[in-house]
Amino acid sequence: MPKLGDLTRRFKLFWQMLSAFMVTSAIIAGGVSMSGLHTFRMVAEGLEANLPDDSQLWADRLGAYYESTGDWGGVADMIASYPTGDAWAPWDASWVPAVAVSAADGELLYSTLSLGPRLDIAAAIHDNPMAVPIESDGDVVGYVFMPWLVPAEASGLVVEGPLPTGARRYDFLWAALKQFLTTLGLVVVAGLLVGATLSRRITRPLQDFADATTQIADGHLSARVEHEYPGELGDLAISFNAMASELQRSDELRRNMTADVAHELRTPLSVIRGKLEGILDGVYPATEDHIVPILEETEILTHLVEDLRVLALAEARQLSLDLRPTDIGHLLRDAQVNFGPLAEDRGVFMVLDVPANLPSVSADRQRLSQVLANLITNALRHTPSGGTVTLAGSASDGHVVIEVMDTGAGIAAEDLDHVFGRFWRGERSRSRESGGSGLGLAIARELVLLHGGAIEVESALGCGSVFRCRLPVGLGSD
Repeated sequence: MPKLGDLTRRFKLFWQMLSAFMVTSAIIAGGVSMSGLHTFRMVAEGLEANLPDDSQLWADRLGAYYESTGDWGGVADMIASYPTGDAWAPWDASWVPAVAVSAADGELLYSTLSLGPRLDIAAAIHDNPMAVPIESDGDVVGYVFMPWLVPAEASGLVVEGPLPTGARRYDFLWAALKQFLTTLGLVVVAGLLVGATLSRRITRPLQDFADATTQIADGHLSARVEHEYPGELGDLAISFNAMASELQRSDELRRNMTADVAHELRTPLSVIRGKLEGILDGVYPATEDHIVPILEETEILTHLVEDLRVLALAEARQLSLDLRPTDIGHLLRDAQVNFGPLAEDRGVFMVLDVPANLPSVSADRQRLSQVLANLITNALRHTPSGGTVTLAGSASDGHVVIEVMDTGAGIAAEDLDHVFGRFWRGERSRSRESGGSGLGLAIARELVLLHGGAIEVESALGCGSVFRCRLPVGLGSD
């Protein structure tokens, strides 16, 4: 059962289509009618101009017949049996004359019209200037009257009265008008049927879109346009569903982020609260051994809040950058020096692979150092003792490529799309010791994007991972 809103939209659309159709039809009808009348008038005037000569042709031939026979006997049969074509009608053969032939005293001898047995000659000549006398030996022996031409298919019409003048013309025009009105009526009925069908075909997708939009506005982000439509409507449905999917994904990310932030805050806050309550209750003495863990947890919270702030600003493209020419080779060497002791403590070898004359990039050195720190920390965390972490730099197609490669456990294929997500960890246990806060790679990705670059990962379980950053050579913009 269609909804009231759907019926209202359908009626409005149908009425608009019908109005446009009727206005267009009226304009076309008026133009065709005026053009047809003008053309018919020109043809009629041309035929009327030739009628006097045609009437004289009839008069001459009938006069010759009278001279040969001495009377009018058999004249009707003679006219009926006379050869067609140019013999009687030098005009278009599809037209026949409205003709009457009478004797000199008015006796009707032949007529294509329904007339009485006799004609009032004086009145007929006065009313019909196309009457031509038939002469024989200088005497008027009859008259031929040709007031108008009619189409051959209309020659059977019965016209009452004496000799009509323009009646045939108006009969023809009225017949043409009736034909046009009949055709227009059929077109209007067809337009109504087509309009009703099209309005339904157009309003049905609109109703589907309206229903889906209402569901999304009510919070049901799983709503989709289910039907498949052709052409632009199909493209619109695809775009609408893609938008709905993105809204649903964003909502899920928001919910997940809220849960993740709550989880990250819960542990340090629980430690701080437990320690402080123990000290206040006298369970723990207020010594360095019990106060230092509280300080460490507050530092964890401080780093977490700062990471969230940086990530939020970077994602909103509101994090300002101090762009300067930066030597990537020098940056990688500094990173090796800074993280060398940590790698040594873990039993991991750090290898530096930087060619000479590596191009500089326009970058914020501090932010790029943060990117490298996050990538190296992640690599060291997942590389077992005896493994290797390699820092490499190269130039390729107008870009400087930075690679952080490790020989760690690797990342499962199904997790590769989530590596740069907030709070993602390779360990499902969400252990801070094994996975950190889960914001480092997300921050690295946003900082690289802010520099106009790109970051990607290649990995397989048991084969280690490669994190690759591509930064454009030359001047950048904030």
